[in-house]
Amino acid sequence: GTRLEASVCDRAPRGAPKRLRGEGREGKKSFFDPLFEAVMNLAASTRIYFRFLITMEAWLLSIVSIAATIFFSMYEVKGQRLAVNVSWAFISFAIIFPLTTSLNETFKRREHALAYLADVKAYLLSYYHAHRDWDWGENGRAGLPENHVANVRLVVASLAVDMRDVLTAPSTTRQVHFHTRWGREQRERIVEMSRDMNARISGYFDRMSLAVEELKYAGQPGNEAARMRQYVTFVMRAWENLKHIKRYRTPIATRAFARVYIFMHPIFWGPYYAYLVDDMAGRDASAGVAVATTAYACLLSVLTSLAMMGLFNVRYRMEDPFFDAACEPAGWNAKEREARGGDEKGKGRLETERAKRRRREDGSRRTNRRAMGVDL
Repeated sequence: GTRLEASVCDRAPRGAPKRLRGEGREGKKSFFDPLFEAVMNLAASTRIYFRFLITMEAWLLSIVSIAATIFFSMYEVKGQRLAVNVSWAFISFAIIFPLTTSLNETFKRREHALAYLADVKAYLLSYYHAHRDWDWGENGRAGLPENHVANVRLVVASLAVDMRDVLTAPSTTRQVHFHTRWGREQRERIVEMSRDMNARISGYFDRMSLAVEELKYAGQPGNEAARMRQYVTFVMRAWENLKHIKRYRTPIATRAFARVYIFMHPIFWGPYYAYLVDDMAGRDASAGVAVATTAYACLLSVLTSLAMMGLFNVRYRMEDPFFDAACEPAGWNAKEREARGGDEKGKGRLETERAKRRRREDGSRRTNRRAMGVDL
């Protein structure tokens, strides 16, 4: 029996090419395949690093790091360089530890968001299946309106679309959104659009509740109606948790503290890099050795600063598990990029785009309702 089972498992499906047999499990690889994969992984990681972690702040931080290192390496006071072996304990306590701790918290927020998203999808699908499939008595569904299932499907689909748009809205909780005029204007625009969508979402929940009442009027037992209302309650609770994850993040003061200390670090730790130059080159070193050691110290200062800034950027990007600035949803990027300048022309274009979008959505909804006979 074991030999027969093995032969059946190893047998290729009829008509399948012979080369597919065992493919992906014991495929033959050349000697250079692992090397090629390693190079491709390294190239992809480097591309991701420069695309997402090297920002304008990172370039400014690199300039500050190089300038501070060169200044402390060349400046002398009464023939004495400002070079000393500074301890890194304060950097570990003031920058690295808070960043790693907050990064761990952002991972937890992401996992919670995934769990709530799964609840929304599962309970919405169960709610729709209940309206589509559940029956009672002898063909009790015959008493339902003709387009009942189409109505429910339209409401559930519209609810999912508006939920997606609210969750993928650009962030409005950065320091610039509270302490600059441009940021406050952008925040007001996005908050207003999100408020409109949240109002529509509340209306969809009302329609879902009324759809359950429609089943009860047709004779559905109370226990089944209670189960469907429980689905709606679970969706609403998961949605409220998702909104809180979207809205409430790390306090602004914590982020400002980390950003300021990261930019101050190269200046106050410049004497340490000057100490490295003196220790490696010495006082009587040739010009070539002095240039090489100074370049090494500058590079080390830049790499240290970029490591801190990269950790900060990763934590900041993961604070919002629903939005990635590199792949903005189509519903947001066109409007916001036109209005980011904050000028009157950009505001007028934004308002025009919003009015056109609302007219298209209203017209599409009316057309769908007329086609399906929907009257909710």
